[in-house]
Amino acid sequence: MLFLGLDGGGTKTTTLLIDSDKQIIGRGHAGGSNYHSVGIEAAFASVKQAVDEALQGRQPDAACFCMAGGDLPHDFDTLYSKLNELNLNDKFTIRNDVLGALRAGSRFPYGVAVVCGTSFNAAGISKTGEEFRLPALGPISGDIAGARRLATRALGAAFRSWDGRGEPTLLAELILKALDAPDFPTVASRWGKGEIDDSQLKSLAPLVFEANEAGDAVARQYIYEQGVELGTAANAMLDKVDLTDSDCDVILGGSVFYGKGDLLMNTITQTIRAVSTTVKIKRLEVLPVTGAVMLAADSIGASFDETFVDTLPEEMKIPAMF
Repeated sequence: MLFLGLDGGGTKTTTLLIDSDKQIIGRGHAGGSNYHSVGIEAAFASVKQAVDEALQGRQPDAACFCMAGGDLPHDFDTLYSKLNELNLNDKFTIRNDVLGALRAGSRFPYGVAVVCGTSFNAAGISKTGEEFRLPALGPISGDIAGARRLATRALGAAFRSWDGRGEPTLLAELILKALDAPDFPTVASRWGKGEIDDSQLKSLAPLVFEANEAGDAVARQYIYEQGVELGTAANAMLDKVDLTDSDCDVILGGSVFYGKGDLLMNTITQTIRAVSTTVKIKRLEVLPVTGAVMLAADSIGASFDETFVDTLPEEMKIPAMF
């Protein structure tokens, strides 16, 4: 049997094809497939490219697409309608990408996951199988985490440092260098003319970690606040699915968790430990597409246990994404 998993995010889409012997048969890569960010046609094009690359004309027995942007009922209606064009003969399911991270990293079928990459989401599954997941609508639903948020704050702090409204910060120098701009009037002009796109904005997020490591107080405050928010989200999910006092896993997946230094992870850990001393907090160790392919197997009762993750080759392990 063949199981196809897909992890679709704001900047990239990856696929993995596994057989019943847990061997990797195919892999695929493409651009972002969060349809809220790129539009449904561009999202579908990325999905199709990554799926075709992995399948090479084969037909999977089951597939699971774990997709950022699959948040509300109408999102799933839209995605199912479009992804039917892949002609997988109704052998696929769609889950939110946060659930792929949970499946890939948790020791149990229950637990909590927080995803913080381009944007942010969190979810929990109880011991009886009930699921609670944030709507993930950005600031409208109270979400203040993610690389885009961090980068926007960094750019704002740099402008305020330049114009005198804010305190001096290393972020100003780092951002000018990253954007290859001589000064902030030039940055303002480029932004106003649409010459700085979303991908360039998000690429500034790692600079906050770099500045913090160099002792910058503004950067340190931003990372600390991000850590408190992410830990608070984990605590809320633990409470919603009644796992606060349980032996379970809180899985952290997404590029922001791999920024330089220990401040973010230490802050997240302290925030969670103030509420729960029983949970295990860990960053995802394998690519989240691993969870998608495991969910594909689950969908037809052919679950892979944790030994599947242990046997994955090094290229399936999480790189230092920042």
